[in-house]
Amino acid sequence: MKNCSWMATERFFEGVQHAKNYATFRPRPSEQLTERIVAYLKEKYEGQLDLCVDVGCGNGQCSTPFAHHFHKVLATDVSSAQIQVANALVHPVNVEFRNCTAESIPATAGSTQLVNASTAAHWFDLPAFFQEANRVLCSNGVIALSSYGLASHVFIHPTKSAELHQALVHFYCERLGSFWGTGNRHVYDEYANIVVPFAEITREEFWTEEVSTTLAEITALLETAGPYQIYCRSKGDAAGRELLDEFITNCQRVLETQEQPERLKLKWKRKYFLIMGRRP
Repeated sequence: MKNCSWMATERFFEGVQHAKNYATFRPRPSEQLTERIVAYLKEKYEGQLDLCVDVGCGNGQCSTPFAHHFHKVLATDVSSAQIQVANALVHPVNVEFRNCTAESIPATAGSTQLVNASTAAHWFDLPAFFQEANRVLCSNGVIALSSYGLASHVFIHPTKSAELHQALVHFYCERLGSFWGTGNRHVYDEYANIVVPFAEITREEFWTEEVSTTLAEITALLETAGPYQIYCRSKGDAAGRELLDEFITNCQRVLETQEQPERLKLKWKRKYFLIMGRRP
């Protein structure tokens, strides 16, 4: 794998079609994640919840759940395509989308109770981002970084869970491993090497409930992954399609079926990991 070197926000989600696929196939965060973050904030912050800044918002999957907790949610992303798609979707009226980098948050000093980054912080220039978060957060305000790893999904099957998981690991780690961006290593390590520069921090993790899906939906999710996008840029779209077809064939072989991916039903769950830090 490549060494991690934080020079600037890495950008892998630029195209409009990719942004649309991202909106369709990336999972929404669990309610448990949002509620835990807000509960942690309220443990020591007793004022009005005026502003949440959701950095690296994509098309707003993780921004919307905070809307009923805060007077305003300012959702930012470096990708203009993601913001374009976000503005075309239906969101609560108190969610505003802005196209800007994670290292330049458009909020005044001390104005923000929560700076959130879901499945995004691993692409940031972290020192610059933390400096900005410190600037905009109020006293006892919270920074929350969360994500899930594609390879940490667990299939739920009476006899084939381990083999299905191995098919996923083969696709994402073995076939795409040399195409990982620097941020993918942070996700694979579950943010173990990301240090929030506040004295008070907590690290937590939890699993979602089982989710019913299809092999086609899982494949579409994999198609949105940064390493897959890099692979296609390097090898071509046809080579990328062959890689997805290989994953489908491996899963069919494990399940001893030729059922079409759109009709092949599966269940799985995912683990979220979460770091929170409180500004003094």
